[in-house]
Amino acid sequence: MFGIGVVEGFFGPEWSWKSRHQFCESLRVHGGEFYLYAPKRDRSLRKNWKHHHADEIWGEIKNLSTTCRQSEIAFGIGLSPYEIHLDWNQYTKTLLRDKIERVHELDIKFLGLLLDDMRGALDLADRQVEIVEYVRDMTRTPIVFCPTYYSDDPLLDKVFGQRPDDYLEKIGNLSNDIHIFWTGSQVISRSISDAELDTIAQILKRKPFIWDNYFANDGPRQCQFLKLKPLEGRTRNALQKSIGWAFNLMNQPSLSEILFAGSIDVLRKGANPKESFHRVAARLASPQFELVLEKHGPALVELGLDKIGEDRKKEVFASLDGSRFSQEISDWLNGKYVVGEECLTD
Repeated sequence: MFGIGVVEGFFGPEWSWKSRHQFCESLRVHGGEFYLYAPKRDRSLRKNWKHHHADEIWGEIKNLSTTCRQSEIAFGIGLSPYEIHLDWNQYTKTLLRDKIERVHELDIKFLGLLLDDMRGALDLADRQVEIVEYVRDMTRTPIVFCPTYYSDDPLLDKVFGQRPDDYLEKIGNLSNDIHIFWTGSQVISRSISDAELDTIAQILKRKPFIWDNYFANDGPRQCQFLKLKPLEGRTRNALQKSIGWAFNLMNQPSLSEILFAGSIDVLRKGANPKESFHRVAARLASPQFELVLEKHGPALVELGLDKIGEDRKKEVFASLDGSRFSQEISDWLNGKYVVGEECLTD
């Protein structure tokens, strides 16, 4: 198993490099085992994948890889060669090979090959299997593949076109050493049950690698909420029925650290979700901050930025301290985390 870790795979404002280092340095302490760098705004991994990163950014990614190695965290890169299936020829194969060789300079422990957020096609599954196997043949690095239709959610068909018949069954023909991401029955799944994991494992012919969007708040609607809540609808058994569990967290890195650390014992030990969440908030931030979440958390989670009201905002502002956790709530209340239409599945 990969264990439990983090994928920075959201749209909207990215984590700062300082926040990334801070998060990766704390991951092992919280019980995390891997970090996948795959922010949607890194165009050199997505729509501009044929072009290399600027030297400055490449240096930052190398430094982050070093931090992960020193922190005993498996570092991975999420490469998303945009709509490569529509232009799959010898020239594109050469470019992809060059890109993979370049990525290996980062001392990655696994490679995310992410073919989501792309238009479908009738021969999509066959073509994607060919692409993934092509990459597999050129690297010994473990591959985690994200299909275009990574959930049963009909929203994906609405946005990317009707999925081909037997799409996932054909994806299941991939070599059995390739892992496959799955988000559950929905893009943002309220629960991920043992039964549905058994079903998808039969279809994919392997345990799924869970990409969990439970806390994600990266779209025009979702950014209106801070998902500061306990992890519900997941069990210790569900973890055992997966090959790995990757939390795609919020655009707010410090608050996301609380969410991640509070979720570990829920998945690993079957801890009470609410008790674990509040215990971690008090430990990582402060008892005062935990009281803020106790009092105002439901409004941040359920009402949203547009409906929270000026009086409640003032009350929240007055209760915050100068910590990095409080600063992110303050910035969110001031509209600094608004995300536009770039998120396709919100």
